[in-house]
Amino acid sequence: MSALPFARSGALPARPAPRPPRSASISAGRSPGPGLARRGQSAATAGEGGSRAATAPVSARPGPGAGGSGSAAGGESAVSAMALGSAWKQMSWLYYQYLLVTALYMLEPWERTVFNSMLVSIVGMALYTGYVFMPQHIMAILHYFEIVQ
Repeated sequence: MSALPFARSGALPARPAPRPPRSASISAGRSPGPGLARRGQSAATAGEGGSRAATAPVSARPGPGAGGSGSAAGGESAVSAMALGSAWKQMSWLYYQYLLVTALYMLEPWERTVFNSMLVSIVGMALYTGYVFMPQHIMAILHYFEIVQ
C-alpha cells in the first residue's frame, strides 16, 4: 500500500481549470469594464471595440515633466529616467545570469550573502595583491631580459 493519498484510487486529484488572463477581454475587442481601459484610451472609447481615434497622437501630448509648457527640460528628465531604467534592467539581467551560472538561485538568502561576501573579499584581496606586487615582478622581468638596466 502506498503512502500517497491519491494512489489508492488510481487517479490524480482534479485540478481547477486555469483562468484566462485579465487582458484577454481587452485583446478580444470586448469591453474591459470600468478602470481597465487600454493605455491612452478613455473608459468611454474602451467599449467601442478599442478605437484609438479619440485620443491625441503621441507627439501632441505633453511629456511627463513638461507641465504643458513644451519645455525641453521635461524631455531630458524623461530620457534620463529611461536611460536609468534601461541600465537597471540590464544590471538586473546580468545579476540574474550570475545567479543562474553559479547556481546561487538555489541557496537561501543568508547562504547567498555569505557566498557573495567571500567572493568579493577574495577578488578584493587578489586585486590588492596584484596592485602591490605586480610592479616588482614586472621590473624583475624587465631586468632579466635586460630591457631596463
